Amino acid sequence: MPSNPTILIADDDPEVAELMRHFLRPFGAEILTARDGEEALDIAQRRLPEVVLLDVMMPKRSGWEVCQALKAVQRTAGISVILVTGRGDVKDRLTGLQVGADDYLVKPFDRDEVVKRVGSVLLHRHSVADREGTEAARGMLENLLIDRATGLHTVPMVLERLKEVLIEQGELGMMFVDIEQYESIEAEYGWAFFDEFLRRVGEAVSVESKNRFPRAIVAAHFVAGSSFYVFFETRGSDGLAETGFDALAIDVREKLVAALRRRFPKMHADQVGFFVGAARIDYRPQIRLERQIYHGMKNAADAVRDAEQQRKRQLTRELKEIIRRKRITTLFQPIVRAGDLSVFGFEILTRGPAQSSFRNSDMLFQFARDSKLAWSLEAMALENAMKRLKAMDLLDRKFLLNLEAEMFEESEFRIHDMVEFFAAHRGNFVFELTERAAIQDYAVFRRLLDEFRAKGIEVAIDDAGSGYASLEAIAALSPDYLKVTKGLVSTLAAEPIKQDLVKMLVELAGKINAKTIAEGIETAEEYEWCRDLGIDLIQGYYVAHPQEKMEDGLSEVAESVAAMKNGNLPE
Repeated sequence: MPSNPTILIADDDPEVAELMRHFLRPFGAEILTARDGEEALDIAQRRLPEVVLLDVMMPKRSGWEVCQALKAVQRTAGISVILVTGRGDVKDRLTGLQVGADDYLVKPFDRDEVVKRVGSVLLHRHSVADREGTEAARGMLENLLIDRATGLHTVPMVLERLKEVLIEQGELGMMFVDIEQYESIEAEYGWAFFDEFLRRVGEAVSVESKNRFPRAIVAAHFVAGSSFYVFFETRGSDGLAETGFDALAIDVREKLVAALRRRFPKMHADQVGFFVGAARIDYRPQIRLERQIYHGMKNAADAVRDAEQQRKRQLTRELKEIIRRKRITTLFQPIVRAGDLSVFGFEILTRGPAQSSFRNSDMLFQFARDSKLAWSLEAMALENAMKRLKAMDLLDRKFLLNLEAEMFEESEFRIHDMVEFFAAHRGNFVFELTERAAIQDYAVFRRLLDEFRAKGIEVAIDDAGSGYASLEAIAALSPDYLKVTKGLVSTLAAEPIKQDLVKMLVELAGKINAKTIAEGIETAEEYEWCRDLGIDLIQGYYVAHPQEKMEDGLSEVAESVAAMKNGNLPE
């Protein structure tokens, strides 16, 4: 770590600041101090310290605001921020995670804890410096402006070259390429697959563009996005003059679809689709160059937005037809014990027909909510699940069913024959509560849940740790299971705040005698971290995919376990 780092202590309590200064003596650091949020931000921007210890509750600007401001600007984004507060519950740590904090200290703290936390972030900064040498600052900047999945520059990185071309040529052509079903692809196949898909799309866009326009400039829309811009010279393009920009967009779209379907033959054909819009910029000296370029980008994107609205209307018609004809499929995704990967039970999921746009459960239900068709779909999904369950030997396994909170208040649901079926199989079923609409009265809602619990039906809170509402639900409803959202599981190894949040959820579950379930496990690293942090149960593509037959899910679990025992960890 650096021999003489600069550390900023921002706290409106001078006694706390002095105590912190004393604790930091072993680092031989230059210590800067600030008494309020505005002063802290000003000093950090001028002096660029390696570490800022930010009190959350300060005059003028809170620590949250200062952290967010530092992380939002390239010049100060690399400063390591440790939030210091007396409020250390899950909600506050979530806020710290959202504003970009690197770590968290809860008052009262002791010397060893301060040294450990500060030493950790300094060591991390030093290791980065060793790897990148004199190019460290430049590398950090490029990481903000280069899309890691595709390796492409984002528009700000190519803006100067675009201005030169516009001046030299007097005009500039562009295309906007957007992946049509990016959300459903990532939800169905996982983020690792989608990163590879993005990379291949970037390659295909580059190849197709440069075949047509050898000097084309291809850029990602923004880091970790799902769309691309192609900028090209239009002068001398006789073919373009004849066919026009609309025909260009249609032809490029068809070529991209064909290329990606060949590259990913196992994907459903209609999952591979693109929206492509094209436009031209004519150079106008009286208007700022950047504004001309961004205005042209907007025109190309607007053409795509029109296509997306048409697509939405088409999807609405398709969903209504699926509901009318009851064309849905019930799936079973295994849930296993983190300790030995033995099967605990299954989450029951619903997807649309194989040859439809709604094969993915998340997309199906999200679109139904957006289209005001959620109730019809939920009722049909439960009816279909019941038919499957009645024909099965349930043994001692648990079965989790997703239910919107408002469904519990529907009298027709409460007297539904499925509840009686569940009651006849006490201990087999768990209602997984999703809280997308706010629960108005927790006392009343708790009494409704007690009706189901009296019949032997357990309750799970979905997406625990994703926000304040779910924490309020945990406190008020005392569920039997907490499902840890996949947003906390991903990149768990690299983010101390996420680690602390998962630990706290595990501790909270222990206090209310609940079990924890981590969802969305896709890698060995995610599995090992969840297991070591005390998670009870896991589910995700790392262990098994959702299957139409439970037996197929059990076979996939067995294959995964065998692979791990042989040292061939599933990917």
